[in-house]
Amino acid sequence: MSRTDPQGGQIMPVLLASLAIGVAAIFISHRVSRALTQESVVVNAADAAAYSGASWTARRLNLIAYTNRALVANHIAVGHLVAYISWLRYMDKGVERVNRYARYLPYVGAATTAAERTVAAALLGSEKAAGLTIRGVDLLHRLMAVTQLDARQNLRPARVDEVMRRVAHQYDEALKINHQKATDAIPQPYQAAMEGLLLGRRVSAYFKLERSRTGGDRGYFTRLVARTIDHDPRLRRWLRGSRSRTARGFGGGGRTWRLSLPLTVRFRKQGNTHQPPLPDAGGWRSADRLQVGFFNAEKLDWGSWITLARGRADADRLAGNYRGVRNYTRLRDRRPDEELLQIPALVTTPLPGGDEAPAINAHLSVASVRYHIPSQCRRGCPAPDETASLFNPYWEAALVPPSLPGLP
Repeated sequence: MSRTDPQGGQIMPVLLASLAIGVAAIFISHRVSRALTQESVVVNAADAAAYSGASWTARRLNLIAYTNRALVANHIAVGHLVAYISWLRYMDKGVERVNRYARYLPYVGAATTAAERTVAAALLGSEKAAGLTIRGVDLLHRLMAVTQLDARQNLRPARVDEVMRRVAHQYDEALKINHQKATDAIPQPYQAAMEGLLLGRRVSAYFKLERSRTGGDRGYFTRLVARTIDHDPRLRRWLRGSRSRTARGFGGGGRTWRLSLPLTVRFRKQGNTHQPPLPDAGGWRSADRLQVGFFNAEKLDWGSWITLARGRADADRLAGNYRGVRNYTRLRDRRPDEELLQIPALVTTPLPGGDEAPAINAHLSVASVRYHIPSQCRRGCPAPDETASLFNPYWEAALVPPSLPGLP
């Protein structure tokens, strides 16, 4: 006859109940942990996607800014080259005239003859190199125009969304970015606000930039070139001159000096570089001359100026036809507001039912693309309060607190 332990009969139900509670606790903890992990994945993916989209945009804006600066620099370099050729031609004529009289003098004649040959050789080589260089600059300008066009195409909302989608999929392939069905699942009034945010970004992406022609921008590019020249004393010396459409004289430039002996003789050197406001921003012309005047003792006055040497140069004639800068990209609305646009990333994860099911987890992150001049930027940098432009590469990305239009 077997004996039973009454205490053992009471322990078994307790153990089974404890085991059931433990299994339930583990199951609940796993579900909670999984939900928290999934939420963390969605948040991190949204932040990374928004920042990546804004960085993608800022880099393309900086690329456009660099190419715009290159357009200005190359165009000014062509003007400098034209001024140098004009000055060399003036020097060639001057040395030739001096050698015409000095070649019969012992020792002096040999030196002036050698100087004439040296200047003539330098002029010949420089003229050939100038033609090739100017044509090369024209080709480079066309390549930069294609580069800017490609950068603008990469700023389309669909392209930016693709970049954000690829970043989010590194966290989870099932995540959706700015998905219309996920937006439709958001309750009102947040749904309308979210749609307004997405629509505003698309409008901004299309209308904040414009492709401008130098002949149809009301002189904006020409004034920018002029301000760049006036900002540098060395450029002013070589490129200062008339900027009207018709004037092509010798005076009023930066390559000017005077020397005189009282009541005897005086010399005048003149040189300027003319940049007419043509539609292609081209038309560089430069002129130099050296003149002498003698004092007339009978009239007690200076006589007329006599030209000893002169030189002229024209970008179109050196290269056959200098096309200059015809197109560039700039901001359509140049307000002092440093923020250009916002890049929203609504990241959602769907139910097992697929895309037709509403999202069970969603997070909105927003990054801004703004124009910000760094504080450590000193010499040669624009003022901190300068209006944003596409001629300075100071565009950057930053995450900002999400805000929906029309909601507090």
